[in-house]
Amino acid sequence: MLALDAEDRQENLLPLIRMFARVEPEWLLDLFPDRIQESSSVVWNRITERVEKVSALLYDSLIIEESRGTAPEAEAAELLARKAFEIGVDHFVEKSALEYFLARLTFARLESPDLLQTLRNLCLGLQSFGDLRSASRNFIPLLEEKLNMKLLDEIAPLSIRLKNGRRTKIHYEEGRPPWISSRLQDFFGMQETPRIGPDKTPLVIHLLAPNHRAVQTTTDLAGFWERLYPQVRRELMRRYPKHEWPELPHALKGSQNKRST
Repeated sequence: MLALDAEDRQENLLPLIRMFARVEPEWLLDLFPDRIQESSSVVWNRITERVEKVSALLYDSLIIEESRGTAPEAEAAELLARKAFEIGVDHFVEKSALEYFLARLTFARLESPDLLQTLRNLCLGLQSFGDLRSASRNFIPLLEEKLNMKLLDEIAPLSIRLKNGRRTKIHYEEGRPPWISSRLQDFFGMQETPRIGPDKTPLVIHLLAPNHRAVQTTTDLAGFWERLYPQVRRELMRRYPKHEWPELPHALKGSQNKRST
């Protein structure tokens, strides 16, 4: 519209328009073709959480007509990845799984792949946070493609086999040494603490009672058997009389160990 009678007012920042004339967009197109321009941009829609291509027809900076549609793949991936990275990758990828993977890399002293670039690759063909959440299960596999996974598995294995044949998961956390957790009986017949990696790093062992609560945490299994087990054994015999608690569990052979569990 065109203001024909307007008055500035001290009590309000906006002027008071007393009279105006409507201006049809077609008039601008006919009368001022040299001031008409088309624009196209890829923008982020904060409400719908998606990338959109906005095409507009403008008279100077005045939008006469606007339409929204699907953004080109490469531009959509770039903007979607950037917006996702701003709020945090762990909003889309399972936080515990990503932290576990990165902690394994830290322990193995391997450089992490570029998370933002990996996110860009994941976002190819996607347009929204909803699409990204559905595709997020592929994020860690994409990271793994950039690594020597055989080397990572050798240095920072996912699990370790105990002497009784049971496999137990190795836990990795930033700022903490790797650790395992299993029943005390699973370590019967083991003399020494399990170790991993080229530096033969001892695992922190969480020794669990039959109720799956830790009775001791140690990196010195041999020292535990010698110094602490006799006292722990007396308590366990009192609380769990139906279980076998041998005096010298570290000296048990494999078949005896299996019978005791």
